[in-house]
Amino acid sequence: MKRFYFLTQSLPSVTGINHDLAAAGIGSNRMSVIGPDTAELERAQLQVPSLWSQTDIVYAGFWGGVIGVVIGALVGFMLMAADPFGLPLNAWAVWITAAFSGAHGAWMGGLVGISRRNHHLLRYLAEVEQGRYLVMVDADDDDQVRRVTRVMNEKHREARQAGMEENYSPIL
Repeated sequence: MKRFYFLTQSLPSVTGINHDLAAAGIGSNRMSVIGPDTAELERAQLQVPSLWSQTDIVYAGFWGGVIGVVIGALVGFMLMAADPFGLPLNAWAVWITAAFSGAHGAWMGGLVGISRRNHHLLRYLAEVEQGRYLVMVDADDDDQVRRVTRVMNEKHREARQAGMEENYSPIL
């Protein structure tokens, strides 16, 4: 999936972009907007990114889980080798400690991630704080990419393309 980032100065520009992309067959669920006033965007019936999209909860939770599984597996192997309880432990010790540590790592990572802004958005947030609107458009295939590019180049030259991610994923 490709994600386009456009910056524009005004709410009428954003609503025009939303209308023109919808007319070109790009659904409103493919576009979201971050602006200086979230309530204003909601009154204009524009899609505002969810908490999951605005924070790094998914990213940090994923990596916390991965790190937790690795640490848990290492601890499980050490338990198997040490026999700390006088009982022979088998591979279940590895599975149980890896699962528990992975869940704990994902939870802790999520707690860290919810307190941070999304790493994909950091370079654009300074301009949003200055009063601009960040329009994010997702395109799944080349046809959608062409339609987004055509609409933005032909009808919305006031919006500046600020960036594009070729293989957008909230996890990476």
